[in-house]
Amino acid sequence: MDIKSPKMFETSDKAHADLFNDMVKVLLENDTGLLDQLGGHIDDTKPHASEAEKKKWNESQLYKITADDGKYLISVPADKNIYDAIKDKGTCTFIASPGVEDSPAPSNAYLRGIQTVGQDKIGTGFAVDTSGNAYYFYYNSSHISITWTQLPTAAEKDKWNNGQLSKITADNGMPLISLKDTSMSILDAIINNGVGQGTFYAISGSKDLPNQRSFRGFCHMTDSTNGKASFGWVYATDYLNNIYTNYLNNSIWSGWKRILTAEDVANSTFVDTYDQNNSSVSAAENVATKLVFGATRADDLSEYNRSRAEITLKNSGLYLIRLYVTSNNITVGSDNILACYVNGSEYQRFGNWNPATSSSTCVLYLLQKFKAEDKVTFYITPRGTNKTVSINTAYVTMSQLR
Repeated sequence: MDIKSPKMFETSDKAHADLFNDMVKVLLENDTGLLDQLGGHIDDTKPHASEAEKKKWNESQLYKITADDGKYLISVPADKNIYDAIKDKGTCTFIASPGVEDSPAPSNAYLRGIQTVGQDKIGTGFAVDTSGNAYYFYYNSSHISITWTQLPTAAEKDKWNNGQLSKITADNGMPLISLKDTSMSILDAIINNGVGQGTFYAISGSKDLPNQRSFRGFCHMTDSTNGKASFGWVYATDYLNNIYTNYLNNSIWSGWKRILTAEDVANSTFVDTYDQNNSSVSAAENVATKLVFGATRADDLSEYNRSRAEITLKNSGLYLIRLYVTSNNITVGSDNILACYVNGSEYQRFGNWNPATSSSTCVLYLLQKFKAEDKVTFYITPRGTNKTVSINTAYVTMSQLR
């Protein structure tokens, strides 16, 4: 572009003409300088912004994730909810006031967060409330609200890391050792489980149980050899609430021991048929004759049937029996057998009564184990009497020891 020179002023007043012409010269010099500068840029083949730079600018993030001042982009007031405010947004920051319906924060705390992914009503993100609790969230197009999960604190993680790491149950809370094969031994299974402690279950009829009932219990092993326990104890309960223990000492079990409760002691058998006036019976030579007892003065569990002179036991256990018999016509030197019968058959003999006088008394004792539901009766078999003898009085005391 050419700069045209303006025409100089010509006037009869040379002083004024020179004044204006000086101003024209200054303007002309300025225009010429500007033209030189513009000409330099026109001839410059390297523009100030490169194509790579313009490409980077054109491909840069144009969507705001914060406000212009760097604060949160979205503010959720107390009468709105976070889900509606961000569900149609992409990546964005937000703040929720205390009391917002779907905020996981305490009701008096603000919540500040960022949605890291948001598209087609699918979003995830993180948030922290002003009480210091951290959360992550998730929702998808089928949801109508946000699912929040609180993140653990450092103190919580320390607590977990310092916690018990050895399982005492299976992952679903069921017994750690579950034995459902009756051909297998629950004690072997406990030993083979190795060092530690845990819960166990054994089906009815499993080997090495104290009875045939199913058992649930707890074991604590304290040492091992080649991965197998060699010391420890077991505590187990059957479905009738009987409690047993067992101890492993240098790989040898000491055996099951049942624990007696106060109820066990209170519900033990004690029968006393002390009634001297209602127990006479005649017994023929070599004939086993049932002894008849009168009324009881003690029958704690109502086990005695007077009409059959029979005691039906409610408990299994060890019993002490005292039998008292008198006669006024017993043969001196005769050999009379006194025996305990169970369920109609001879079970155990007390001993033999060999009277020294015809009017004699015999007291014998028997210590014997019985089972629950056993029907216990008592018999005399006269021998060497050469006659039928009369038993004037007979009574029995039966006490459960354990």
